[in-house]
Amino acid sequence: MLSKLNSKLVLVRVDQPIDKDEDGIYRQEEWQTRPPTGVVEAVADDVTFCKVGDRVFFERYTAIPTTEEDLRICREHAILGTYA
Repeated sequence: MLSKLNSKLVLVRVDQPIDKDEDGIYRQEEWQTRPPTGVVEAVADDVTFCKVGDRVFFERYTAIPTTEEDLRICREHAILGTYA
């Protein structure tokens, strides 16, 4: 686990892949993707937009995967919003 994050970085634990759509139809395994949402696990000291424990939307393709499968590192500007 990371002990300290560099400037303006956020560590997000990504939600589990969606295996069925809104109509209840199951998706094939190769079509399942991790959603661009998750819970903030850690933030750098200078991040002001979100805090640990917030649920966030983030830009999927700017998030950097870590050694743990469900963790991503994002820059603060890649966080699009927070929600309850």
